[in-house]
Amino acid sequence: MKIKSVQKGQDYLGFLFIKSQMTKTATNGSRYFNMVLNDADFDEIDGKKWDVKPEDEEIFTNGKLVKIKGKVQEFNNRLQLIVEKMRLVDETDEVSINDFIETVPVDIDEMLGYINDTIDDFSNADIAAITKKIFGDQTATLSYFPAAKKHHHAIKGGLLYHTYSMLRIGKGLVGIYPFINKDLLYAGIILHDIGKINEMVSDENGSVSDYTPEGKLLGHITQEIVELELVGQSLGTDPEVLMMLKHMILSHHYQPEFGSPKRPMFPEAELLHHIDMIDARMYTMEQALNRVEPGSFTEPNWSLDGISLYRRSFE
Repeated sequence: MKIKSVQKGQDYLGFLFIKSQMTKTATNGSRYFNMVLNDADFDEIDGKKWDVKPEDEEIFTNGKLVKIKGKVQEFNNRLQLIVEKMRLVDETDEVSINDFIETVPVDIDEMLGYINDTIDDFSNADIAAITKKIFGDQTATLSYFPAAKKHHHAIKGGLLYHTYSMLRIGKGLVGIYPFINKDLLYAGIILHDIGKINEMVSDENGSVSDYTPEGKLLGHITQEIVELELVGQSLGTDPEVLMMLKHMILSHHYQPEFGSPKRPMFPEAELLHHIDMIDARMYTMEQALNRVEPGSFTEPNWSLDGISLYRRSFE
């Protein structure tokens, strides 16, 4: 049964992937699951299971493929699935978890090669050394790590894909603005979100179960600033280079309410912010539009300031 076709009041029986799961406590003291579930078309629906037992909490975690029997209801104008029964899949079900895991559309080795080749072409030795060290240390993790828990590029390999796409955008812009320092811009792109690896807890399917304590208390921007300082000191990085890289990380969210206490104060930092926004918003728009028919509107998307997108009907 496809999520796209379900309707309010309908019984549901089918296989779903637990993209995220949080266990909460109800007012009566009982435990329940809040879940985001997706089918093999990667359409999602919120799920809720009441009165979970301690053993349920051990079994039904992020990244598990399950068979579910339940009822489709509506809450706050959104459909949700009330789970009545749930079990892990077994060999007799003849389904593959790989069909339920959304992955990036570009080969991992191709993206890694593209980014490493870019670093190798840097002319500034200090920028090259610190970028190569930080990026290289995370190569294995980047093969599966998502860029977010729920929003843009929240898929297996999403963080690497976001970086790769931004780098391609950046390379298209530097020819228009020849006064830009390419090494500085590209390094900022490569490093700007790499602190997310220490901000979130992800399994090798790209499913984020939670934020780390450091992620909750500090966030990826602060963590990456600290990493830049430590690695920069160990490599003897030029102080001005280190300061400018740290400013790019610090300011790339642009607004204090989004985690950036400083706005961009030089061109490479300004471009980094806008390239980040372009790629994040275009990805989010593509995902949302793929879920509706041509000539119709999406539901309001809060990652896009609450707008409803229109999908054109012509090619």
